[in-house]
Amino acid sequence: MGNKTPVKGTVSVDVHAHSSRPDGAPNLRPIGTPSIDPPALPAMPMPDIPPVSRAPQTEVAQTWTAAVSIGDAVTPAVATSVPRTRTLKFYRIPSGIHLPDVDAQGFRVYQGRQFAEVMGGFVQVGIDPHTGLLRARLASESTPSGPVLVSNPDSRFWRALEESDATIYRSATEEGSEARQPEARDMESGDSEDVFHMASESMPIAPYTSMELAHMRQPPSFNFRDNRPGSYNRANNGRYPLRDTRGRPIRIRKIDSRVTSVSEISYLAADIKPYIRFEGFDEVGRLYEEKLEVRRFTSADAKVPQEHTLIGQMMVAANRRIAKGEAIGVYGGTVMPLKYVPRSEQTFTMYVGQTFQYGPGHLIPERLVVVGDNAISRINSNFEYNEAGKPVRQSRTGFNVEPVAFNIHAELLIGDSPVTKPYVLTAVFATEDIPAGAELRMDYDYTDEEMSWVFGR
Repeated sequence: MGNKTPVKGTVSVDVHAHSSRPDGAPNLRPIGTPSIDPPALPAMPMPDIPPVSRAPQTEVAQTWTAAVSIGDAVTPAVATSVPRTRTLKFYRIPSGIHLPDVDAQGFRVYQGRQFAEVMGGFVQVGIDPHTGLLRARLASESTPSGPVLVSNPDSRFWRALEESDATIYRSATEEGSEARQPEARDMESGDSEDVFHMASESMPIAPYTSMELAHMRQPPSFNFRDNRPGSYNRANNGRYPLRDTRGRPIRIRKIDSRVTSVSEISYLAADIKPYIRFEGFDEVGRLYEEKLEVRRFTSADAKVPQEHTLIGQMMVAANRRIAKGEAIGVYGGTVMPLKYVPRSEQTFTMYVGQTFQYGPGHLIPERLVVVGDNAISRINSNFEYNEAGKPVRQSRTGFNVEPVAFNIHAELLIGDSPVTKPYVLTAVFATEDIPAGAELRMDYDYTDEEMSWVFGR
């Protein structure tokens, strides 16, 4: 039996009364049609997380090949969804008002309220109590209802994330498994005090530059531009594996002591703890580079002719001999709702859990994913092709590493306050002895339907 997905916990929200506007204060009135905002709903217990449902595979003859790049395939609409968020214009305040200068976090703070500058004006922002994301809000709201906002590294303006109906992601959880909440006795501390030892047989590792070391310690906010096929920054190996969209660690406090993979192999948390060491930085980064080499795919690396489309993209090879059962790292990146990840950026997404939003009379689950940016996220896969040379389904063989899902409890910062939530951490282990120089290939468990979304038919 494979590992199973945990259930979510209850989230409480502090509601603060609004102060009256003093004489001479700017009139912070949003542009848009007046409306009556419903009162914020009280915190509610979260239901059990349902398992990830995937369609069964059918038997076919196979040839095999590698990684994915999301195409322009049409994706079916989601059957159940949260009511559409109002546009940013509804929350925007005219740019003619005077607000204080931008602080270190990119906000303008007035009377304890945070404002972000957007094209054409400003919006007041608040924290989504379920995801920790920044949303536009009205002054009358205790819980923000507007679009999710992210900073733009190329300008002073914040921008709204558009919702996507695409649902392509990788998953290390067993298909059809029942959800469960890990028992406390099955879990152990997520902290690691291990001493790091480098393998003497590895190829030489280039020292980190001062810029790379700074990137690990003062990470920037998330940017989709850094997570497209062909992109890679080795400094991300030294960043904490789970982070919010502002680059802050989602710190692991508890982790499953032992799990059994889909292939019926048992793995220990102790083997991956060196990779989740808090503030391990370049020491953790060197653990990856000691075992793995991330480089450009060449024509010599193609296993079948159809893999020529991978030339120029990234691949992962063994930097030294890797033994069967050896841990090679964890899937690291930014945690965010899948619906905010554009189809073109879903190449490196891995399932990490679920959150819930209020729907019309019921709670609606929303999948959370890690948008991967470390070495593990650049491992390629194998696919089967049709006569036209187009990938049509996931291969059944040819893999030398496997993803393994560990249930964890981790602290997400809601504002500046840590809130413990359950997630799934995906670790990767070798399933056979891998010689130095051999490429790593991993099964991402795409269904036939997902393959059609990725490559089109």
